[in-house]
Amino acid sequence: MIKMNKKIAIYSVLGIWLILVNLWLFNYKSSVKVTSIYDDENPIPKPSQKLNDDGKTINLDFRNNELVRSILKKLSIKDERKLDGHSVIYDKLLKNHELSTILNLDFNERCDLFFKNLYLHNTNWFLDPNEDFPLDHRHQFDFESFRKSVTNEVKEKYAEKHGLDKNDVKINAEVEKMITDAYEAFWYKTMDVEQRVIDSLSTLRIFNKCYVTNDNTYQINKNKKLVRSEQSFASKHDFNLTPDERLINTKSFNSCNEIESRVYKWLSFAYPVFERWTGDQLSSPPDMKKYVDYPEVFKTTNNKFKGTIGKPIKSEFTNNKPCFLNEFKNRMNGKGLVLSISDKHVDDTVKLIQLLRALNNHYPIQIVYYDSLSSESKRRIVNAARNKMVDLPQSFLKVKHHFPKDYFNEKDGGLPKQEVWFVNAYNAIHINYRDKFRKFASKFLAALFNSFEEYMLIDADTVLVQNPEFFFKLKNYVAKGAYFYKDRTAAEFRPTSDGIFFQKISPSVIDKVMFDIPIITSYTTNREFFDGMGHYMESGLVLINRHLHFNSVLAMVQLNFYNPATSRVYGDKEIFWLGFAANGDEDYHFNKFFVAAIGTQTPQTDRLTSEGKLKISREICSAHPGHINGEDGKSLIWFNSGYKFCGQSERVDYESEVQRQDRLKFLKNAKDMRKYYESPIPLKHAIIPPFKSKTETLCDNAIEEPKEGWKMDRDYCRSYLWCAYSSIGGLTKDGGDNTQVGQFFEFDDESVDLFQYYGDVWVGNE
Repeated sequence: MIKMNKKIAIYSVLGIWLILVNLWLFNYKSSVKVTSIYDDENPIPKPSQKLNDDGKTINLDFRNNELVRSILKKLSIKDERKLDGHSVIYDKLLKNHELSTILNLDFNERCDLFFKNLYLHNTNWFLDPNEDFPLDHRHQFDFESFRKSVTNEVKEKYAEKHGLDKNDVKINAEVEKMITDAYEAFWYKTMDVEQRVIDSLSTLRIFNKCYVTNDNTYQINKNKKLVRSEQSFASKHDFNLTPDERLINTKSFNSCNEIESRVYKWLSFAYPVFERWTGDQLSSPPDMKKYVDYPEVFKTTNNKFKGTIGKPIKSEFTNNKPCFLNEFKNRMNGKGLVLSISDKHVDDTVKLIQLLRALNNHYPIQIVYYDSLSSESKRRIVNAARNKMVDLPQSFLKVKHHFPKDYFNEKDGGLPKQEVWFVNAYNAIHINYRDKFRKFASKFLAALFNSFEEYMLIDADTVLVQNPEFFFKLKNYVAKGAYFYKDRTAAEFRPTSDGIFFQKISPSVIDKVMFDIPIITSYTTNREFFDGMGHYMESGLVLINRHLHFNSVLAMVQLNFYNPATSRVYGDKEIFWLGFAANGDEDYHFNKFFVAAIGTQTPQTDRLTSEGKLKISREICSAHPGHINGEDGKSLIWFNSGYKFCGQSERVDYESEVQRQDRLKFLKNAKDMRKYYESPIPLKHAIIPPFKSKTETLCDNAIEEPKEGWKMDRDYCRSYLWCAYSSIGGLTKDGGDNTQVGQFFEFDDESVDLFQYYGDVWVGNE
């Protein structure tokens, strides 16, 4: 009995001790409130709140500033973002001035004031494309995920400190504190990196608005309207510069280059070399009216920014002289097609140009490259564009009535010749930063350094099945001046912190109040990307009017330098539209539909359940993402990955693939499979799979229907065949029904005939 009482007493003490330890741990973890790195209740002071001059901590949250809120209310602006990040220059500026006195200044005076304070903050400031912006623990921004990822590492440090075997280390108060300390260090580092990105982007946005595009009537009038609307909030006292601000002698600036070269360190401030197909070379952008007589090339689709262009921008910082980028902007002219290629893309480029001739294209083409296009490659491209093209495939006979009378002129070369230019951007980039534009980033050079006012940027393996004029006349392109297309809704997702980051680096409320740089709205933040969709934009075809969006193109180029941005996306795809968002520019339109699988429906008899029943869903397996016209809701307009059924046809092991007989069951031997893979994909049907949200992507069911809309089949086309389904889900084991239905399209006979003709031209069938 006594022994039993002792055991009870011992267990009671142990129990109380464990409860006290757990309570201590709970209270400790609760006291630091580190649920998430973006948690508003996190008490760790933000690095941006510490001024460099005296280390004094201030708290400038402009979203809670009464005057800012009053102005936003008057402007009918509601900030719907999760976070608002602003430049530290505002902290310094508003430490020395009341905002109400700054509102007495006109737009140009505000510009100069910002840059005065930037020079005071750091005399040697510049935006460095090589600056290190690390992104750590991208998938562990919440504390619990971080804790799991670092616990073993922390145990090792604890074991080393105490001379223990790491396998013997248990979680105790000291280990828990080491984990929390590591999280706080991670928090500080991440906040510092993100603040540096915000500072850099803010400087870029303000410079562009103040000194690159502030010479057109539309923007000037908008700036004046903002200043007038804020006058009722301005102080009755005049604005006065501080003694330090007076020390910045702006009259000593000789030209815009002295400030522009700090913002755009990566520019050489020389134009690319523009080389016509004839071999003639120009050292500045060509005037296309001298080379093209097609009227549609010179009809501006949206005159919003038309007006008084080319006025010198009044600022002592620029000695009242235009910047290089301002002059370049004002020399852009006409519409055209733009490609970014190297020698390895020449085969596809030749096929694309031949297809453009078949499409009756009359827009000029500029091929932007990075000193990596050989003379032989240029020769092949010029031959494809200018040589006679009179031997048309038999499939033309079915579709010739669709084309105008002057479509085929045998005396003048058959199909219309193309006006091709080569643009060597190498010398336009400062020698210290030329490695910043390799691989995917070369597309941003093409987006910036072509000479067109409006352009369609396309990949070499992009296939148009509509004349380029069709795209320039899309209603939403005309209205907004930027038209993008969506990607597959495959079940690949990103952490929610990705979306918060891109909201945080977008223009702040004080950017709006000071410089009329818009705050992004739910038009942007409600897109599936911000809900975690892994792939949102498909960048094989992009339409941009640069008179409307020149600064957004500059922002997308700059965004490419920031590792926290590029590490969160794949290649160039999302940077295009996120560059617009980073500039506060929401005058863009996404095509209504997500991408479709295109080709021919798999015979239903090839898709039986284990009981021999036909499946409800339809299937298309294809290597080609296709895009359905959002305006008529039914026609195919372009697709990617070339015209062959399998773009990897030269590397396929046909003997191995044909033996599987899981798909393409009508192909019985390797010879037939090779011929099918190398022929134009037969375009008869399209499927856009259903998609509700990332939480409803997988629909397990009991009737053997597909559970997800997209599935990659790695056994065919050398591991690049995507299968799409018109419906997913069905009856479940618990008696429910989780069916989701997508869209199935059947193209009309005339369209199918045209697709066959275009495919024969692209592949080279005669």
